[in-house]
Amino acid sequence: MRFPGALPLAFLVLSACGLQAQTGSGAVTGPPARDVRDGRTGIRFHLPQGWTLARRDGEVSTFALDARSAPRTAQLRAVASINYNPFPQTNFGGAFFYASVVPRLDADGCARQASAMGSHPTTTRSVAGVVFTRGYDEHGGICIESRDDVYTAMHGNACYRFDLVINNFCGGDVSGTPEMSASQLEKVRQRLEEILDTVQLDPR
Repeated sequence: MRFPGALPLAFLVLSACGLQAQTGSGAVTGPPARDVRDGRTGIRFHLPQGWTLARRDGEVSTFALDARSAPRTAQLRAVASINYNPFPQTNFGGAFFYASVVPRLDADGCARQASAMGSHPTTTRSVAGVVFTRGYDEHGGICIESRDDVYTAMHGNACYRFDLVINNFCGGDVSGTPEMSASQLEKVRQRLEEILDTVQLDPR
């Protein structure tokens, strides 16, 4: 399944209940909604119900595999993962929201992370009143198994980075599992964007 390219913001504003309605029972279960804050970096965001929070790499995902353009000096501060499958009859593999910081990096190096893994054009987007560079990375073996929307910006003396990741396994003729439609992928991406919309950054 090829992930759709960047779409206009108006198309991203989809109904959240459209995502929830695909859970089978019709209701999202799992961890309650909560506000998250990282005391060291001042990153704050809100997680909706049904998302698991981890503070360390390897608990729910592997940062280096999902955020391929992040330098080795990147410090993972939080990762949220969806705790239910919104489309259980498809090849959906998971969704992750990463917050990380790269200390002692200049503005050019910070911005380059958003396009380091390919020739995809970058755009900009305001997050918490700060202009972030936005790019994306797609990769996989015999199919596109991961899409990472990368947001980077300098804040104080560090590069702040957010990764919005959707993972799939190969569907269709490979596994016999129906592939996610473009609409289904966009609904998952929209939920990740909704988390990004809640981000606040303490002054630096």
